[in-house]
Amino acid sequence: MTRPATSHAPRPATLAARHKVWAYVKKEFLIELSYKFAFLLYVFGVFTSVATYFFIDRLFGSRVVPDLEPFGTPYFAYVLVGNAFFAYVGAAIGGVSGYLASEQSRGTLEVLFATPTRLRVLLLAMAVWNTLYASVEAVAFFFVGAFAFGVDFSRINWGTLLTVLGLVIVVFNSIGLIEAGFILVFKRGAVVAWAFNGASALLGGVFFPVTVLPDWLQLISALNPITYAIRALQLGIYQGTPVTELGQELAVLMLFAIAFVPLGLASWSWAVRRARTEGTLALH
Repeated sequence: MTRPATSHAPRPATLAARHKVWAYVKKEFLIELSYKFAFLLYVFGVFTSVATYFFIDRLFGSRVVPDLEPFGTPYFAYVLVGNAFFAYVGAAIGGVSGYLASEQSRGTLEVLFATPTRLRVLLLAMAVWNTLYASVEAVAFFFVGAFAFGVDFSRINWGTLLTVLGLVIVVFNSIGLIEAGFILVFKRGAVVAWAFNGASALLGGVFFPVTVLPDWLQLISALNPITYAIRALQLGIYQGTPVTELGQELAVLMLFAIAFVPLGLASWSWAVRRARTEGTLALH
């Protein structure tokens, strides 16, 4: 007796979820595309930001100082990578909360939550769009750095880059859910997100290696997931360091992911239930 062939076709619910994620991404893309002048200003902003760090680096002779020796690169190349990949952090932390604020201001958040779309599908769509948007920003930084200022990316290890980037997306989107839940319940949180992003950048090695910080601040930076992500990215991009030699950094990022993913999902679910119970979804 022959066994019937197993079908590997996606389930209808899975296909529906894919279509909804695609529809959300397409909607956000078309909205961004409608603001062509804003896009040009954004590109100009990236160029001026990169140019600022370039001339700061020239002021000090483009030297590889002791704190930069592990990465084998001058300050300009270091801070370029830090700024490029901090875009993922900013998009994750501010992306969901920004979307909520926008929907609340238009009075459509309650309608959206009343649709048959599952919350996890909506969250996935937000995460996909935020990641794509941040990727465009990161590519812009690399493009300007490479073609306008001659930064050498020839030693980049793509395995390290993609692995670290994946962990960054998971960890900081989870933190973004916590912050979004806070906004949903208390209607405030933008200042908290701004302060968190600033502190993460300052203590995480985005603008300079954490080794230049006082010892007590280095202890605090050790509690910051971006510290490990930036170090791993710098080594993977400029030294070609493989993932097998970044065990400590990847292990710590994995621990952060294990801790923050369930916490982010739980806090978001709790916030939505409370807002629905109190009837405050439409308030802002």
